[in-house]
Amino acid sequence: MNRRTLGVVIAGFVGQGLAIGATVGSFTLFVRPISEAFEASTLEVSAGIALITLALATSGVAVGIWLDRGSPRSVMFTGCAILSSGLWLASLCETLSALALLCVLIGAGIPMLGPLATAAVVTKASDLQRGRALGIANLGVPIGGVVFALTAGFALQAWDWRATLQLFAGIAVIVGFPAIALGIPSDLGSRSRADVDPNSDRGVWTARRLLASPVFRTTALILGIAMGTTAGWSAHIAPYLDDIGASKRYAGFLVGGVQAAMGVGTVCLGTLADRRSGIAILVVAFLVQLASFAVLLGGFGLTISSVALLLSGLAAGGYLPVMAHLLAERFGSANLGRAMGLANVALLPLGVGLPMLAGALRDTTGGYGSTMVLCGALFVIGIGGLSALSRQPRHVVASD
Repeated sequence: MNRRTLGVVIAGFVGQGLAIGATVGSFTLFVRPISEAFEASTLEVSAGIALITLALATSGVAVGIWLDRGSPRSVMFTGCAILSSGLWLASLCETLSALALLCVLIGAGIPMLGPLATAAVVTKASDLQRGRALGIANLGVPIGGVVFALTAGFALQAWDWRATLQLFAGIAVIVGFPAIALGIPSDLGSRSRADVDPNSDRGVWTARRLLASPVFRTTALILGIAMGTTAGWSAHIAPYLDDIGASKRYAGFLVGGVQAAMGVGTVCLGTLADRRSGIAILVVAFLVQLASFAVLLGGFGLTISSVALLLSGLAAGGYLPVMAHLLAERFGSANLGRAMGLANVALLPLGVGLPMLAGALRDTTGGYGSTMVLCGALFVIGIGGLSALSRQPRHVVASD
């Protein structure tokens, strides 16, 4: 890995940590404080993560095209500006409706700084050991989650949710802009665009051509199940821990621990994708998720439940690098932004619906058992999709 690629990987790592850690990764810790502050139900506050996911998925299509055709550096600067200003404004909100609007704004900025941008810039900067590079860059998700979860755990107990969001906004400004300026070259992406012959049927994958591909549709379905289910359940980990007797500080530590486990999974599974079948890796990860939900359903207490959540995080950590590796392998690095952005639309049904459904089930049944059964069923469907993908022909691309 040369200096240029290393700088891109570090910038992607930082972008991931900020975009996900300060939003989706720590959202669960804000559910109860905001519910109490506005006297709102779990369902109403859970709508926030649904709106973030909705904006993230729908804006990803345009952001993906921008990443492939424009300057990735400008895309990431824009994302950092949206994230920091959105968090600051959210801390000043006096109504849930105002918070909802800012959730949409923040969600639209996440793909410009987080998973989509990182997958695009790292893939464009690296040819050899792409899985390893993606794994390292995607470490920003769990490590950012650890940092922001631990920070939120202490800040929420010492101050309040408004001051905590202001602290998050300050971190985004102080860390994000310098990392992008120093790590992302201004000409990044130009080589990949030059390598694609616009008159080649194989080199360019338009949105229409991607949607016509059975391989892409199946891959997008699997991505939607993996990321949508993880996002939906993650929003309720802290309330679930509260239900079984954990303190806010313990919940903060455990959410951080889950993010750390994701870090291990990100590096290990991302690196493994350079040597082994990405489909096989995802099947094993989905099976681990099924086992974890089975343990949580058993009601074995806080300690065993904590171990199950950590194992779930370990498996979930590999989703992003392995899925990005699969898409780049099949459709080419020059088309990855477009492919990832369009695939993100598959997050909508689960990413938007599951957090709210889980909140409604919690309010009506008093627990999360029904949500766990639903998540397990979705992973079974995902394993079926992976089996179908393994039987579909691989596309050969000329853009790498």
